[in-house]
Amino acid sequence: MADARETFYPVEIQRDYQGKMRILWDDGHECLYPYSDLRTVCPCATCRELRGQQQQTPANPFQVVTTVTTQDVHPVRLSAVGNYALHIDWSDGHHTGIYPWDMLRALCPELRPAAQQPSS
Repeated sequence: MADARETFYPVEIQRDYQGKMRILWDDGHECLYPYSDLRTVCPCATCRELRGQQQQTPANPFQVVTTVTTQDVHPVRLSAVGNYALHIDWSDGHHTGIYPWDMLRALCPELRPAAQQPSS
């Protein structure tokens, strides 16, 4: 039977674990997050706006497209935000992303059906 609670908390976070970020959750699940996947879904207002602009149709042919991420990006610093989120400073200079625990848990590749996996 699935655990009915809504929020899980990390008990261990490793910034660099075989080229990915590793989170061990309080229910024993281990998740390995590719850096580029986390950077791509940065929840900050600037990144959300950029993603929204890039998805607009029809596209503006004169708009300069700003890339939100690269394959080479990696976290340079992690810090907890209260007891609800993780703040990540990225190697591309981006430092405003705050990733709530429930978002990170939902993004866990090991807990998502294959059809929902992001394409790399």
